[in-house]
Amino acid sequence: MHTDEFKELLEKYLDDRITPDEHRRLTAALEDPACVQLLNDTIYDELVARAYEGTPDEGIRQLIQQRLNQETAPAYTLRPRRWYQWAAAAAILALVAGAYLWLQQPAKPPVAQPLITNVMPGSNKAILTLADGSKITLDSTGSQVIRQGATAIRQQGGQLKYDAQSTAAAVQYNILSTPRGGQFRITLPDGTQVWLNAASTLRYPTAFTGPERLVEIAGEAYFEVAANAAQPFRVKAREAEVEVLGTSFNVNAYADEPTIQTTLLNGSVKLSANNNHVLLKPGQQAILGGNKEFNINQVDPNDAIAWKNGYFLFKNEGIESVMRTIARWYDVDVSYQGDVLKQRLGGTVSRYEKLEDLLKTIELTKSLKFKIDGRRVTIMPN
Repeated sequence: MHTDEFKELLEKYLDDRITPDEHRRLTAALEDPACVQLLNDTIYDELVARAYEGTPDEGIRQLIQQRLNQETAPAYTLRPRRWYQWAAAAAILALVAGAYLWLQQPAKPPVAQPLITNVMPGSNKAILTLADGSKITLDSTGSQVIRQGATAIRQQGGQLKYDAQSTAAAVQYNILSTPRGGQFRITLPDGTQVWLNAASTLRYPTAFTGPERLVEIAGEAYFEVAANAAQPFRVKAREAEVEVLGTSFNVNAYADEPTIQTTLLNGSVKLSANNNHVLLKPGQQAILGGNKEFNINQVDPNDAIAWKNGYFLFKNEGIESVMRTIARWYDVDVSYQGDVLKQRLGGTVSRYEKLEDLLKTIELTKSLKFKIDGRRVTIMPN
């Protein structure tokens, strides 16, 4: 094909006015080294780099157009062809074919691109629901005293503390709830300290006056239980129940997780579920799965409370499990594209990174890519 004709066909392609017959001729011309030589070696390098990085078609078009707008084209000289020059020609060929198919589709109106936001990590925030239904917003900056009958509840920043319980006080039940992207700490009337992770709820009495101290948890919490042998401390977590005297343990019982995990740091606990009972020793983790039976594993208990200490810690964990944890803390929604669900991740990273920085760290594995649009994260193969 004469070079002038080749140039004319390329110009028509760039202007989106190429006919089916001209498209076939252009495709054939791109197999001819004399025509391909119109694109100089520098552009070959850029074409290859951009093609493998998935640069949009418009970027390739601009490169070609820059070359065509030059007043003269270099004369063709016979010399050994480098592999990437042929790869570039193949890339152009694929782009032309793709453009032709695209041009045959009905025109679609342009879609407005959503703004990309820099999602910040979670913080200390919660809602305290009193027994009468009234709700009090708590955050990192608050400082207040909340009166509930004879009970005084003091908030200082990200902590809530009940005054020492009075046996004469009428027992009422309050609820402390953290949203997605929130965490909070509470000292119960008996002195037990509880750290609530994101998207979690703790229901508890304003005074422990009966034969036991019973609270209910949904989500994840770490407990440091005040010792009282005469009044066992019990935690209900979905269908499981944890009984302790004085100990430290973590319970993960999110409704969207397939298991309930209880990890003992010190002391001892008794777990019960569906008429099954197990005793945990320090450094053990009990997992209650779909078979309704406990599986006991020896673990590093500090791994279970990495969240309390300000870290994400993943050990060969499936991407869906990892992203559920991240989504709760950053309050984002997650979607998946392509074959990514088999990916597993491991590592430790601060919970106080910006979401963009956290995902860039994960991208260093070279197996996944992330796109943030507003509060939606899309995960794709790399």
